[in-house]
Amino acid sequence: MNDSVNDSMDEAISSGLVPSDEALVKAHVGTGYEPMEPIVASVPVAVPASGVWAAISLPGNLTSIHPFCERNDVKVWDGARSRDRVCYYSGVQYQREFCDWLDGVGYDLVLGPPHARTALVRWRIRDMSAERSEFSIKVVALLRDDVPAGRREHYAEHMIRRPLPSYLDSVVRGTAYFAETGAPVTKNQFGAHSIYSPAD
Repeated sequence: MNDSVNDSMDEAISSGLVPSDEALVKAHVGTGYEPMEPIVASVPVAVPASGVWAAISLPGNLTSIHPFCERNDVKVWDGARSRDRVCYYSGVQYQREFCDWLDGVGYDLVLGPPHARTALVRWRIRDMSAERSEFSIKVVALLRDDVPAGRREHYAEHMIRRPLPSYLDSVVRGTAYFAETGAPVTKNQFGAHSIYSPAD
């Protein structure tokens, strides 16, 4: 985990500006889930924070920044009330329901297939200088506590711990690429993903 990203998030949470991971899970997911240890990916971006915010705050932005996303269907785009759908090249689809919207800084959302929850996701921008910033995505995956322990651990290992770091790395790199160049990412630009966008 990038120490500067971790410190920045910790400062914001301790100051009371944003809720903790636990508070967001309790408020927006409910009972019946066990949060995993967070996984974070971050990348330096050669534009100011305002440039990154412009990239991630547009409706339907995932088709420009996310190399595994075939379609990004927007249902509502209105700050913390926003809802959209991620349609991956593999055919997997997830809904995103936003719960916090911090202008110029980032947002928090709950992710999962219809009628389920799989993760709390926190997108953040950190201003580094007049010309540089840092962008990060933090995921707190959620495990159903009514699933037998063996199956739960298998899911955690094969669907979260192994595949998620490379997935997040591709998304933060795609965001930096779009923010810096203005050109949308291409399919699997930083490598394929076995779950969300396998190689052709």
